[in-house]
Amino acid sequence: MLKPGTLLGELLEPATMAHEIELAMIEQGLLVLDDETPEAAENRRRSFIAISTGVIVHLKAALEITIAANRINASQPPSAVKILGAAGEIA
Repeated sequence: MLKPGTLLGELLEPATMAHEIELAMIEQGLLVLDDETPEAAENRRRSFIAISTGVIVHLKAALEITIAANRINASQPPSAVKILGAAGEIA
């Protein structure tokens, strides 16, 4: 399940998209947390939550999966089933 994340006190909820973004940016050397004020850290983490929320909402709304099932008889074309997402619902 995709979870955007929330703030738990001053930290991001573990195992969420926002937390993974923060970890990846630290790993790439894009964040230096030692010089950051608490207000700046909170704003950055809230930005990661907002970005993660937008990505997940978009993925749920735009989800389209096509599953092709081959028939036993090779002379028949495969049938296809589409699963579409609309506002996070699988229809």
